[in-house]
Amino acid sequence: MQIIKIISSLLFITFFIGCTKQVPSDTVTVINQEKVLTKEITPLIVEEKKLNNLPEYIMSKNEIEFLEILKVDKYASLCGSVDKYLHIEKMSNSKEKSVLLKDLFYDYSNNLNNACIDQESFKSTLKKSKHKENKQFYEMYNAKLDKKSLLNEYSLGNSSIEKILSKYTPKHPDFFGLIQKLDMSKLSKLEYSKLRLNIERLKLLKYAGNDDFIQLNVPSHNFTLYEDGKKERSFGTVVGEKESQTPILSSKLSYFIINPAWNIPDSISKETIIPRALKDKNYLKRKNIVIRKKSYKMDAPKVRFKDINWKKYLKKNVRYIPYKFIQLPSRTNGMGRVKFMFPNEHAVYMHDTIGTWRFKSNKEKIRFTSHGCVRLEHPISFMKHITQKYTPKTYKSIRKTYLSNEMRTVGLSKKIPVHITYLTSSIKKDGNITFYKDVYGYDKIQKLNFSPYTQTAYLLEKTKNKQTN
Repeated sequence: MQIIKIISSLLFITFFIGCTKQVPSDTVTVINQEKVLTKEITPLIVEEKKLNNLPEYIMSKNEIEFLEILKVDKYASLCGSVDKYLHIEKMSNSKEKSVLLKDLFYDYSNNLNNACIDQESFKSTLKKSKHKENKQFYEMYNAKLDKKSLLNEYSLGNSSIEKILSKYTPKHPDFFGLIQKLDMSKLSKLEYSKLRLNIERLKLLKYAGNDDFIQLNVPSHNFTLYEDGKKERSFGTVVGEKESQTPILSSKLSYFIINPAWNIPDSISKETIIPRALKDKNYLKRKNIVIRKKSYKMDAPKVRFKDINWKKYLKKNVRYIPYKFIQLPSRTNGMGRVKFMFPNEHAVYMHDTIGTWRFKSNKEKIRFTSHGCVRLEHPISFMKHITQKYTPKTYKSIRKTYLSNEMRTVGLSKKIPVHITYLTSSIKKDGNITFYKDVYGYDKIQKLNFSPYTQTAYLLEKTKNKQTN
């Protein structure tokens, strides 16, 4: 307004000068006044030009990098924040855009760290009686993000976005591989959603950045040893039946037992051992099974089978049996010749088996038959490998003990993380994606907090419209 007033005054004076007869001395005065006014107006005009040509708001390097990650959802962690992202994406660069993008970065990091599974609903479902009866257990590892520290690192710009997110990215070698397989043109809606669910499951595994680990995947009933992030060996397993499921959890392989005794669980004693012993008086002797009172320790009081009224323990309402059946080390032991121990509250472990014929079939009724523990197809070659690499022992000494039938415990000098997983999709050797049957039913009861197929279709449509416009 000030500029306009000055210019108007100047024009008025000029007009007045042009219409008025002046003496020479007055002409000089007017010219001097024009110079003064020009000096006053010039800086204001320059300032006006500056205001009309403000420099464009410059996004930081990290903001630009994060926007590029969001375009393709590189870490599959937009989840329920798509509308928020689209709103930010169409905004002009500004302080407001930076603030919203910063908030979205926290959401994205949290989704990557703790997954986009509706965990509360899932936990509630597992509490129902039918799931308890099947011994269903699914451990999910969550970590609380330090929001202040995370966003401070984001704002400082000393670390790239990829470096920051690497702290929360699953270390499983298949994580990004599975993300790359999210192709709507090649997958049905059901397959797409199933694959997306399995990507989220990888986010909930407790890896702690370790490149050496064992994966026992239940749906594919197989064992895989990873070393330096690559598959060292893989072979078949037998896992828990639907009525006595293998728990989904993480632990660490701490030791193995050569020529183990089998501490037979009460449930198996009730269902199998006692009924067979009642029918065949030589059954326990033939199977090399002894009985101890209240404890699996061999120095506990001995019990003779004929001295106990076993029929009362076969009733449905009886769960606890105060007598423990122990199968001593032998070539016919149900544990086979070696078992591998990783501490957990469910008392499950990996072990050898005398039923090696089961590994010749992939049928559910043959591979899903254990009471929760995991039977290994090649336990002896695995024992040799971990002896040589993870213990101070020589395999020659271990082999000598193995052949002697003497029971011996061997500790690992370097413990190996063990992850029992429930992945119903994986990448095959030829690079194609394969899907497995949802035997335990987790695909049905474990829901995402967003609709992956619908979301992807929506994003593609938005991108297409943007390119057209």
